Amino acid sequence: MFSLIFKYNLIIYFCILLMISGCQNTTEKLIVENKISTKLSKNDKLILRNEKFLKNKILEKSEIIISSKENSSKQKDNDVIFEFRNERLLQGRDKSKLIEREKAKKALSAVFKMLKQNISSDNDSLNLKTSDKISLENKYFYVKQDGLIYKNILAFLPLTGPYSKYGIKTRKALDLSVLYYGNNQIKIIYFDTGKNINKKALRKLFDNISPNFIIGPFRREILLNIKPIAKSKSIPILTFSNDISLRENNVWSLGFSPEEQVESVISCALSNGFENFGLVAPDNLYGRIITKASIDLISGSRKNKYDKILLSNDQINDKPKLFSILKRFLKYNEYQTEHTRFDSILIGGSREFILEIAPLLAFFNVDSRYVKILGTEKFNLKEIRNEPSLEKAWFPVILSKNDKGFKLFWEETWGDDVNYFSNAGFDSGIIGINYTNIEKDSLRTLKNILGPITGSTFQNGGYVKKPIHVMQIENLGKLTNMKKCNNFKN
Repeated sequence: MFSLIFKYNLIIYFCILLMISGCQNTTEKLIVENKISTKLSKNDKLILRNEKFLKNKILEKSEIIISSKENSSKQKDNDVIFEFRNERLLQGRDKSKLIEREKAKKALSAVFKMLKQNISSDNDSLNLKTSDKISLENKYFYVKQDGLIYKNILAFLPLTGPYSKYGIKTRKALDLSVLYYGNNQIKIIYFDTGKNINKKALRKLFDNISPNFIIGPFRREILLNIKPIAKSKSIPILTFSNDISLRENNVWSLGFSPEEQVESVISCALSNGFENFGLVAPDNLYGRIITKASIDLISGSRKNKYDKILLSNDQINDKPKLFSILKRFLKYNEYQTEHTRFDSILIGGSREFILEIAPLLAFFNVDSRYVKILGTEKFNLKEIRNEPSLEKAWFPVILSKNDKGFKLFWEETWGDDVNYFSNAGFDSGIIGINYTNIEKDSLRTLKNILGPITGSTFQNGGYVKKPIHVMQIENLGKLTNMKKCNNFKN
């Protein structure tokens, strides 16, 4: 009996020893980093707390930062910590950047090859540099050398004032054109039109500089002052003004005129079978221009009909009166759920005017999904594109022909986005450089030139055919290109 009890107790003691031995686990933790393992000594073990720290060294060449969101307050001894995840992410980013740089390099090479093609109608070669590399170390202007006669391009741009963002963008484009395609005899001299202009100072400027070519201005008032002086000296002008009444031989308009905008969307509507037009515009010069241009197009066929209203500021600000005017114009009937008078309505005016009128039309049963709303380039503003009452509306934009490669070229140099003024400005600079280099009659030299970036064509009488596209507003402000209505075919 005693022997049995002794054997039984011995077994129990043996089991207890095994349990104690199992609790004293001496397994050493591994830290894995990019396939390299390192043993941790007992003294170097890490105790995790709910706070950031930088004190405990884990590896000889690195430290670990652990936030309270990423770790619990306790860590099991047998867990393996992988510390190569961040390095992998960084390696992936570097690889992506290399791919993007390679794409950018190819795109830049393509745009340089495209720009090196002759853009003159009489086969005179441009003075283009052979280097495809971008370097901002080159100077835009050159120090005067003894006996050197400069060929000056005079640029009138709003570098200060309310329109300075357009002027600065255009100046960057002109700087690039001279930086890459100019020579040490060509200079661009900038005149800030954001300040008051003195006519006597203008004439003195022309006499002192003797420009070969003029780029700008934006505003018609300034162009009216410049035009007589330039005309007397037979100096060609590429202006950004959208007043097409000022264009003529030797004066080309690069601005997107109200007439051009209206012509694109009204013509698109007519070609799609719309016949009954309503015209809503502010009672000012701009409103009268777009309504007249619209009526001239609509009246081309006897089957087409139209009606118009020009709203003054007083009428717009007097809400009851405005409601009454719109009701009569639309022939609103509260018992009808659908509008029946017009199948297309043009809204022209400022951003505030459009956002005031469009929701009211919808309130009076004008559903933009069934009544085609037409607009101007103002519709391309974010607030207007996101206005629910303008879904399915049409409006015109200028989409440059070759701006994809130029976009990378621009971003690599300036770090911001391109727009029409950057594209048109760069074209203007190249055309100006080309003209001053070949020194021939401007009417013959500039006829039928194709802008390498915009794709605009310079024609007789100062007319510039631009790549105008008609866009449709979709849900959430997205756009669809109405390709059948574009005046420019890719």
